[in-house]
Amino acid sequence: MTAPLVSIVVVSYNASESIIETLDSIKNQTYSPLELIIADDCSQDDTAIKCKEWLTLNQERFVRSKLIVNEENKGISANFNIGIRASTGEWIKIFGDDILLPDAIEKNIAFANKNGCNMVVSRAKWISNETKEVLTILPEDNYKFPVSSKEQFLAHIQNKLVAPSTTWFYKRELYDKLGGIDERYRLSDDIPFAFKLLESGERFSYLPQVTVLYRITYTSISVNSKSSGKQKQHFFKSRSAVYYELHAPALKKHKLWRSLLHYNLEWYFYKKKIYSRDDSFARYFYGAFFTVLKALRIFL
Repeated sequence: MTAPLVSIVVVSYNASESIIETLDSIKNQTYSPLELIIADDCSQDDTAIKCKEWLTLNQERFVRSKLIVNEENKGISANFNIGIRASTGEWIKIFGDDILLPDAIEKNIAFANKNGCNMVVSRAKWISNETKEVLTILPEDNYKFPVSSKEQFLAHIQNKLVAPSTTWFYKRELYDKLGGIDERYRLSDDIPFAFKLLESGERFSYLPQVTVLYRITYTSISVNSKSSGKQKQHFFKSRSAVYYELHAPALKKHKLWRSLLHYNLEWYFYKKKIYSRDDSFARYFYGAFFTVLKALRIFL
């Protein structure tokens, strides 16, 4: 039986300091055959140059490789679509500037073949990009992953489904069936795609093993207090659009009123925290309420 071609699609943007480590982790995979597509979203540093030089030295490792450099910044969702549509593999592994463990693809293929699934999600080890310290592993050991598509969908719209997108591994026919990644949400590729996946009746199949090291860096908009107000506002607008256009209507449809109320309050305080950047007291006041509400979500 011929091993299926796996396309690894890497999206990059100003990742000069980390991209080579990412590409080396792909080259060192125990699985073959592999196709590598790199889609650079108009980086302002030398990321694209480093990718080009690396591909020149390592292109023989892959059945096919290609570097795409966008002439203008298109956002992560559009950039993923550009990379995926340029690929040809039966299976797709989308990736940022994180690190694949050496047997990640091999484990995903073996699991998918054994269980006959279209979408695999596994565990990710979150590490500090600066200190390399392990911050957490998600899903956690005691997390009971929902089995059915309906259970996963209801957990997803309540923000209780722990399915790290950096570990996703899926069939091309699934991507085509779902119409690709929704480009209306420029900075939110994963949440809308999971929504479409689960709403269609498909589901995640859970491989309870760590396959990815996920970098947490000070440049991350969603986790870092040093990000500019403008960056956080763009991120908020993208994520809030996902909530109000997808999740809120679904919560109403399924009469999950407590989750709906909690979500509305959470977004309200998150917005106040972001837009109060010129008032330290207000920022920390709203930030504290947001943190408490987020922590209480488990009880809803």
